[in-house]
Amino acid sequence: MSRVLVYSGLLVAAGLVHVAWLARMQISGAIMDPLLPIAVAVGILRGAEYGAAVGLAAGLLQDLLSGGPLGVNGLIKLVIGFASGLFVRSIYIENPLLPAVATFAGTLFGEILLAVVGQVTGLAAEASSVGILRAFAQAALNSAVAPFLFRGVKQIEFRLERPR
Repeated sequence: MSRVLVYSGLLVAAGLVHVAWLARMQISGAIMDPLLPIAVAVGILRGAEYGAAVGLAAGLLQDLLSGGPLGVNGLIKLVIGFASGLFVRSIYIENPLLPAVATFAGTLFGEILLAVVGQVTGLAAEASSVGILRAFAQAALNSAVAPFLFRGVKQIEFRLERPR
């Protein structure tokens, strides 16, 4: 099966779960975003270009499903997916903490980028301690699910690479 089809299906399923269920379960104003850990996992396992492509697709899908400004999440997840793939040769991929730590850092980086883009475009509210608390809660939620999504993406990659 084609890698594009597999990841498209995974992103659509995660995006629908995010919109249908996870968007209603907030903790300190934060909502778990399964699309970001998927982009981080692909970046770590396949490299910067694949991470950027999956991040862009995930972000654009999230923009379409949420009704927000088209392209903001696409841009942010593209940068996060690309950045996570930059370290692919310099880190020990088998470390069990890697997905959680990379996703935590990627989420915080994404929240900073979102604030910057929001300030430039005039779409964001002023930064406050509540926004910072929400960013850390978002990072904690995303990093909690990251090891499971990383393992799933790793299994997908193993099955796609297996000779037939």
